[in-house]
Amino acid sequence: MKKNARKPKAPAKKTSVQTSSKVSPPRNLTPELCDRLRRDMMKACLAVAETHGLTVEGGELSDIDLRHSFNIGFRVGIPMEDGAIYSPDKAMFEVLAPHFGLEPSDYRRTFKTGGDLHRIVGINPNRPKYPISTERVSDGRGFKMPAENVALYLQRSDQ
Repeated sequence: MKKNARKPKAPAKKTSVQTSSKVSPPRNLTPELCDRLRRDMMKACLAVAETHGLTVEGGELSDIDLRHSFNIGFRVGIPMEDGAIYSPDKAMFEVLAPHFGLEPSDYRRTFKTGGDLHRIVGINPNRPKYPISTERVSDGRGFKMPAENVALYLQRSDQ
């Protein structure tokens, strides 16, 4: 049997983390600290993007673990005429929404269900039973929902 002559690939290096700090880290994260960090990071990201003629969207927090960490996501892109970044999810939602009993303007609308506030973030026609993608506003966790239910929740939120 012949031995594999290829060398194994070295694992990709992660971006280095903070090596020294003038401020000691907090014992735990708090919702207020997470939100303040999100705002500060958004300002910094915008400043860098603008130097290259780009714009930034996002900054939503997700996977929040107040004992250790959270995720934060930004989208950087070329601004369109209205200043927003092109979103394939939004474009798909606007085209498909009427087929599922929703309006194109319902993209990113919020509604309450089960005591939680949810935001509509997408539509997937390959999931006929649960085509609408939402995220819980409080922690960014994703959910799949039936279109009929989402339409009812939106009607209730209008009243």
